[in-house]
Amino acid sequence: MALVRCKEHRYPKGKGANTYSAETHLPVAYPQSGLVCGRTGCQNPGTVCLTGPEEVEYARGVRIFTLTGGHAGAKFRVE
Repeated sequence: MALVRCKEHRYPKGKGANTYSAETHLPVAYPQSGLVCGRTGCQNPGTVCLTGPEEVEYARGVRIFTLTGGHAGAKFRVE
């Protein structure tokens, strides 16, 4: 499941089965999208980090993904 990180904190290592692509994606309307970095204490505009399987979906044209962690039901669209 995707993570949101700013340009300073991008490229998360991931935990368990979640390994993230080296490429990040911009959410729609970045940097005014409303998505902020998920790192504690950081309030910078966020970019989207996708897992390997999500990158495959992105390549197929999927643009709506779900956030990882305690954000059940939160979804977002990327450009």
